[in-house]
Amino acid sequence: MKFAYRILHPKVAFLLVTKYGDRTNVMTLAWHMPVEYDTIAIAIDRENYSYELLSKSKEFTLNVLPIEKLEIIWKAGTMSGREVDKIAELGIELDDGMKIGTPHVKNAMAFLECKIEDELKLKEHSLIVAKIVHAWADKRFFRETWLEGCGVPMHVGKRFFTTNSKYYEPK
Repeated sequence: MKFAYRILHPKVAFLLVTKYGDRTNVMTLAWHMPVEYDTIAIAIDRENYSYELLSKSKEFTLNVLPIEKLEIIWKAGTMSGREVDKIAELGIELDDGMKIGTPHVKNAMAFLECKIEDELKLKEHSLIVAKIVHAWADKRFFRETWLEGCGVPMHVGKRFFTTNSKYYEPK
């Protein structure tokens, strides 16, 4: 099945920010999973400009924007950072990292600062295992879990996204 991986979706659509030297880039990333309480794995195509930067810096941030910013989320994943300064083009404002040199998105709903611990190179993608060294979430949207209906953008596949609109609890 060509799209078997989409059975695993929806997944939070993060904005991955990478920085090396004076070059900073952003891309949309929905291929991720927790590995330990303080460790995450992401999958990224080694042809991506973001991969080039994070493989040199060994760190990155994952940022959650609200669904109202879907145009930015979509465009950040469909433009090449080698060809255009996506941060300027999309009007993304950045703040300095708290514990790493890579910035996070200003006014994000939440962000994770991560340092790479390991990499597994597959055919086209690398599985990057990283330690979460700092995490922050806006209490208006997150208190131990995302609050119901807060508008976390989750990628379903293709051009389709959804949110965490309604929660269900077993009896």
